[in-house]
Amino acid sequence: MSAFEKHLDLICRFDPQTTDSRREAFRSIFPDLADRLMDDIYGFAYRREFISLETRHLISLGILSAMGGCENQLRFQLTEALNLDIPVDRIREAFIQVAVFAGNARAINAAAMLKQIVETDKTE
Repeated sequence: MSAFEKHLDLICRFDPQTTDSRREAFRSIFPDLADRLMDDIYGFAYRREFISLETRHLISLGILSAMGGCENQLRFQLTEALNLDIPVDRIREAFIQVAVFAGNARAINAAAMLKQIVETDKTE
């Protein structure tokens, strides 16, 4: 059983539009890394008990926003957060923490990406 198949229940919660072609787009480039990421993210990090899935996701958004240079991952995680019905207001609050601790530019970039994703969802 592949890592994707093993974690498909959680992957589908994050992204109901998951398809084999979307999965294979990255996996075809570097299959070992793709399987490792699936196990690390969906097997280890997101299945732990002590904090909620929403809290984990907000932490992930804060970290990716603060780091910068992670635009693909941030866009993916923002989309997943919205798929999980995490309220936009809570995501915005995570960006307040980013502004205070990592800088306004990082928070503005993340907020602009969120705005773009939300506006794209409204027009589709």
